[in-house]
Amino acid sequence: MTVQLNHIFLQPYKLHLSQPLKTALGLLSDRSGILVHVVDTEGRVGLGEAAPLDGFGMESLLETRAALNALQVESIGKKISDLDDITTLLANFSHVPAAKHGMELALCNLWAVSQAKSLAQVLNHHSRDSLFPAETLRDRAASRRVTVNALIGGGSPEEAATRAKVLVQQGYTCIKIKVGTDGADLDRQRVVAVREAIGQQIQIRLDANQAWTVDEAIAQIERFEPLDIEYVEQPVAASDLAGMAKVRRSVGIAIAADESITNINALQQAIAIEAADIAIIKPMAMGGILTARKAAYIALEAGMDVVFTTTIDGAIARLGALHLTASIPEITRACGLATGELLATDLLPTFPMPERGAIAVPQ
Repeated sequence: MTVQLNHIFLQPYKLHLSQPLKTALGLLSDRSGILVHVVDTEGRVGLGEAAPLDGFGMESLLETRAALNALQVESIGKKISDLDDITTLLANFSHVPAAKHGMELALCNLWAVSQAKSLAQVLNHHSRDSLFPAETLRDRAASRRVTVNALIGGGSPEEAATRAKVLVQQGYTCIKIKVGTDGADLDRQRVVAVREAIGQQIQIRLDANQAWTVDEAIAQIERFEPLDIEYVEQPVAASDLAGMAKVRRSVGIAIAADESITNINALQQAIAIEAADIAIIKPMAMGGILTARKAAYIALEAGMDVVFTTTIDGAIARLGALHLTASIPEITRACGLATGELLATDLLPTFPMPERGAIAVPQ
């Protein structure tokens, strides 16, 4: 089957957060982007989402719009016979990853619709790099549930502990706590309070968002070691892979690279110098779910674990990331896809919500 592109519509949007999120990169209060509607000659529609975010190596929103305008002109009349055609069509847009993500997701969505399959099923069928046999891929698609982490962004130790108890009652088995924003003592008090509130059976991971120098990171992480932390995410500046490698060698908690991995070249550099144990991969920052999937297998084959997260995206990008995660059975850690509750408004009226710490993948 071949799909021929007929119309492409671009719709700007702004989504407000339910409350500002404080990170070491600054205060985030809303997410702006562009919704991509791709329509083929049969009237079938694919949806995509392009939403750049500062601090993750992406272009500006103006550059996103300009790139999508160019793609809008170039793509009309093009034919798609498989996912490789989508990769070829977008090959020259890697320098604008958010725009590439938005168009790629819309085209992948359209292709899945034309096949009467879910996006996860299409990705499974396309898989050439999996470390698992095809039977396992089909089993993963049939399971249709992706384990996700919850997020605690700040607040007093008492507030964080209360929030953590609620999350555990809701069924979450993994909680991520932001650190590096309120000083070392308050950070540790907050993490201690959460650990005491939820016991030892629930995983806690920490996200520093580049807050520390190398020496600070080593000192701070050593203070967290008695608290049974799953991993610490991006402890130092994204550009300092050598520094992160030093941190990794110096501490007893696993280290995850997030902002350091904005493209496949950066991932390969992190692998080469053994800068991290875990690769945090954001499809929006990587330039699309196909590139993110390729990056995941590069990391897995190098012995790293992989966690997919979003850049606090709208529902369409989150759905894309959810299907992407479901297509890779080797991913066993909780992923950061339960960020919809951070948004006061969203791009779709409904979205599959976490139940008992996992999200069911729509078919």
